[in-house]
Amino acid sequence: MDNYNSIVSRRRRHLLGGGLGALALGSAPGVLASSAKQRTAIQTGTRDNNILVVLELSGGNDGLNTLVPYGDDAYYQARPKLGIPQEKLLKVDDHFGFNPGAKGLHRLWQSGDLAVIHGCGYPDPSYSHFTSMGYWHTAAPHSGEAY
Repeated sequence: MDNYNSIVSRRRRHLLGGGLGALALGSAPGVLASSAKQRTAIQTGTRDNNILVVLELSGGNDGLNTLVPYGDDAYYQARPKLGIPQEKLLKVDDHFGFNPGAKGLHRLWQSGDLAVIHGCGYPDPSYSHFTSMGYWHTAAPHSGEAY
């Protein structure tokens, strides 16, 4: 079983490092767009037949250490030992930076092929991981079955 978990963990890291991922994390809602083209499309509602790919990796991903809010002092106050130093991050702006192991995501960001929706949530959240996952999977907060 340990060998299986090791293989799954390596594959997950490879997938993330290759640039696939959807991140739902943080506390302040907003959309980060990496290029003028993306910002214009968001503002005007125009589309270029884009395809949205959402990949959810259930398990051990630490969202706050995937796209790090290094511009928020609360991150380092809450994570004095887990916080990734600002100088090691792959910066996307003057508030967020990707984990140094997420070079693939950073490349997609720089090329304008990745957008991140930061701060996904729902009103009056449950603080149970299992109940929250049930809500996300059914799209029915406060009425879906907990897993």
